[in-house]
Amino acid sequence: MKKGFEDLLGNAIAGKDQIDKSIKDRIIVREDFKALIPPLSEEELKVLEENILMEGIRDSLTVWSFGSEYILIDGHNRFSISQKHGLDFEFKIVSFNDEEEVRDWMIRNQLGRRNLSPEQQSYLRGLRYNREKSQGKRTDLTSDQNDTKLGLSTAAILGKEYNVSEITIKRDSEFADNIDTIGFGDPALKQAILRGDSKLSKKEINSIAKEQSSDNGRGVTQKQSKVPASEIIGIAFQYVQIEKRSIEQIYSALGKEPGSLKPQEYFVSWKALNQDANR
Repeated sequence: MKKGFEDLLGNAIAGKDQIDKSIKDRIIVREDFKALIPPLSEEELKVLEENILMEGIRDSLTVWSFGSEYILIDGHNRFSISQKHGLDFEFKIVSFNDEEEVRDWMIRNQLGRRNLSPEQQSYLRGLRYNREKSQGKRTDLTSDQNDTKLGLSTAAILGKEYNVSEITIKRDSEFADNIDTIGFGDPALKQAILRGDSKLSKKEINSIAKEQSSDNGRGVTQKQSKVPASEIIGIAFQYVQIEKRSIEQIYSALGKEPGSLKPQEYFVSWKALNQDANR
C-alpha cells in the first residue's frame, strides 16, 4: 500500500515538473511590459547576478496566463540571468482581464519596492497618475475609495498614498510624459535617466523631450504624438498577432497613400481603425 502511494506521488510530482518545464520554455518577454520595469544600474545588476549564482533564484517570477501564452510581468532581471546561466526558477501564474489591468498591476507592484531611485519613483508615480486620470471613474485602482467619495482628485489621492504633495504628483506626471517621449527616440537615454546615470536636470529633460516631441510629431496629430512609446510597442505586438490584411489594404482603409505614415502614426491609426470597426 505504501509503495503504491509513493509511486502515485512520484508520478504526480514528475507530471507537475513536466508541466512546469513546458510553461518555463514558453515564457514570453514583451518589450512594452519590460519598459515598465525601472532599470538596474550596472553595479546592482552585477550584485544580483553574483547573489543568484551563489544562492539560486529565491523569489518566484510572475507570469500572466493569456490564452496559450505565458507572459513575464515580474522578475525580468532574474529571468535574464537564469537564461544566461541555465538556472532553474520558480514561478507563479496570475490572471487579469486585459493588458491594461496588467500594466496597472506592474506599476503598482514596482512602486512597492524599496530600492527605487528618486527618478524611478517620480516616473512610476507619474505613470500611475496618468493612467488613472485617463481611466476616469475606475476608483478600484485607488488606495482608499472613501477619498474618491470625499471628492479628492486623483493627484491628491496618490499624494496621500505615497506621502507626497498633490503638486508633486502632477510634476511626476509631466516627468513621466517627458521620459516616455525621450524613450521613443532614444531608449538608451531614457534608461540612463531612470538609472540616475545621465545627471540631467528636470529642466534639461523637459527641453530634450520638447525637441524630441517636435521631431516625432511631424505629420502626426497632437493626440497621436502623445502616445507613450511603451503603448505603441504594445499596439505593434497586437498588430503582429491579429492583423491578416496587407499593409496596402490597411492604408486603403485609412484613406492614405501607402508609405505616407510614420511608424508611430501607422500603428496608432491602425488601432483607431480597429476600434471604429468594433463599435
